[in-house]
Amino acid sequence: MWRLNVRRVYLNSVFDVGKFFVNKRFNIQHGELLLLQLVKKDDPRHLGRVRGVMEFDEIVEDEHDESVELYGRKWRYAILASRSIRLQPRDWFDLDDVIGINARRYYTQVEAMRLEHSDAQAVEKRLARYIKHVKQ
Repeated sequence: MWRLNVRRVYLNSVFDVGKFFVNKRFNIQHGELLLLQLVKKDDPRHLGRVRGVMEFDEIVEDEHDESVELYGRKWRYAILASRSIRLQPRDWFDLDDVIGINARRYYTQVEAMRLEHSDAQAVEKRLARYIKHVKQ
């Protein structure tokens, strides 16, 4: 499981097109879950930064500048999802709600970050009703 930092202005588009753009080629494995977490400044009311989950399919170069078309800026790679799931507002959460003080290690400005296995298991329990359809 990975955590992806996303700006609020891009979030709906990420769900709609099933793509997340990054500048680094991360070593994500097919089928891994990707948490969509708002950047801190985009959740000023503390409603919960994790807003959705995607199932990783592949990462490809953004050869045709689709990121520029969609967002007006260039990223090198597109993370493609086979599924994207929006969480209902009542289910939004912060990582520290689920894994406690260890969540601090994931609150960095890095675009994507892999969660430790034990932390990922705790998050999967929290997302069980959403991901039971994904992990079949």
